[in-house]
Amino acid sequence: MGTVNVDQLSHDGTVVQDVDTKLSNAKKHELLIEALPDATLETHSGMKVVRFGNQIILAAQVTHLGYPWAEFKKRIQIPKRWLEVHQGAVREGLTPRFVGVYHYRDVTVFVDFDPTTYVRRAVNNSAAHVATNDLYQAQTAGQFSREDKNGNRLTSIRGDQLATYLLTGYSEKNAHIDVFDGFSTKFMDGMRIEGLTAVQEMHAARWPDTFQNEWAGFYVEYRLHQYLAAHGLTQHVQVQKEKRRGAFDYDLRFLRDGSLEYYGDLKASSIAVSDSPGNDKDDFLRALDTFGRFWYVIFEHETWHSRDNSNLATIAWNEWRRSVGHVGRKGTYDPLSYQGRFKEAVRFMRVNILEVNPANVGIVLKDFQKDFRQPDGKPRKAKVSIRKKDIDNFLIYTRSIVPASD
Repeated sequence: MGTVNVDQLSHDGTVVQDVDTKLSNAKKHELLIEALPDATLETHSGMKVVRFGNQIILAAQVTHLGYPWAEFKKRIQIPKRWLEVHQGAVREGLTPRFVGVYHYRDVTVFVDFDPTTYVRRAVNNSAAHVATNDLYQAQTAGQFSREDKNGNRLTSIRGDQLATYLLTGYSEKNAHIDVFDGFSTKFMDGMRIEGLTAVQEMHAARWPDTFQNEWAGFYVEYRLHQYLAAHGLTQHVQVQKEKRRGAFDYDLRFLRDGSLEYYGDLKASSIAVSDSPGNDKDDFLRALDTFGRFWYVIFEHETWHSRDNSNLATIAWNEWRRSVGHVGRKGTYDPLSYQGRFKEAVRFMRVNILEVNPANVGIVLKDFQKDFRQPDGKPRKAKVSIRKKDIDNFLIYTRSIVPASD
């Protein structure tokens, strides 16, 4: 079908580069009926559809978005006629589904796009987007569901799981995601968090890193630790503050049945920045090679800088630190220490959980700030970074109190 090599999925989940395969309408329907033995081919509102029980399946091929888009960006085209079929099916008491069909050699993955937002747009040739990672998650786990950055719900299903999914719904629940769903619901309450108040709260609880300049990220760690302990969830997720002998030095430990399953890092980031800085590349790659995946849990916030308010919060923060015995690296008191960057307050607005795995790791391997040096003049270590424009190939969970854009 295509002439450009793009991401394709092998049976074991390995990503290879090859052109898209051309699927005729008959082949798409054949793949669906093979996965749904009791399904039939019918005509509704003048279009061929697959009928499975009380469900009407409209199918389109998942293909690459086209040059010059990145190799992982894929989509289906939703013709306007689908809206007519959708309306007719609803009138008859049937459940219409917009399903993408991905097929490469012996791999078939179906993508169920919640039609709600696409029906609301009601435009010609609307596109529903999907990424290589969505296909990888389905091929390796069976089922995978998420919202994209625009609030559209998509569920990818390996071929042998399609009948089960359509009959019983999404079943691949993740205890680790459930933890962060509960925490973010409580934590992101829309309130402005004052920097000095947060720091004093951490100090009262004897939390490490209380005196760090970038307090917002450490405050998320502190609040998450408190939440896990209060709700008895440390058998699933742990905040790691002390490095263990022979272990990786990351913020989060994810466990299954009492054993470490993989690591992750917790980040706080301005909602306005375009990149999410990651970790030293060498250590990161060792962790990924050992455990097969790595999670970034990123809480994004609005920011009020003290520099925009006569540095009043900066002065108050430095004065408070001195009052409780903190001495900075210079050994002398400076009421304007960190004046250009100190956050007077933040409001947490969104959390994204990003998974790096063998299907998408190549995208993050760039030298972040490679031309910058440490304060002592030594070169910085190479770091990994995830650009927000690439986020859909990593995103496995998101929650936001910011209205999603269409």
